[in-house]
Amino acid sequence: MSTNDLSIEITQEKDAAIIQVLDNLEAELDFLVDLNVRGRQSLAIMGRKNLEVVDRSHQHAQVASHFLPSYMPLEEFTKDVLLADWLRKIKKKVDKISDKIDDTTLLAEAEAYQTARLYYNSVKAAARAGDERAEQIARDLAIHYKKYGPSKNNQPTEKKEPAPQSDPQPETSTVNSSEQPLQ
Repeated sequence: MSTNDLSIEITQEKDAAIIQVLDNLEAELDFLVDLNVRGRQSLAIMGRKNLEVVDRSHQHAQVASHFLPSYMPLEEFTKDVLLADWLRKIKKKVDKISDKIDDTTLLAEAEAYQTARLYYNSVKAAARAGDERAEQIARDLAIHYKKYGPSKNNQPTEKKEPAPQSDPQPETSTVNSSEQPLQ
């Protein structure tokens, strides 16, 4: 028995509204950068330990800023720390939405595929009953259910006759492979 957990229709208005929200979000985040692979590899990775080092260093720098290198003002250090904290907060929310989008996509695809398989089986049954239109549809859909590679119909088949044995083998009792003892 099939289930249909999703029954959602995205209207043109809803689609336009969501796209507008995403466009607005992207416009508001106009300072975001798009690093290439080399750019990402050249940066230090911020793990939990490094986050703690940054936070503690920032706290100390606010009290003893004279230890900061002269080319790195405290204001810029503070901006970087606050931006990183804020972006992590935003990323957490976006990731949660992204995870839900992924899960809903998986469910919608699974439900659509299940219905497609049920439809295909129904069409095959109608084709076996002699419905010509069902035969055409079944042939069209059948290619999606076959394994990859050339079809058997496109290649000539050669029947190989077993080579005759020169002397007959004595008959031995056959043992089912599933009954053979493990070695």
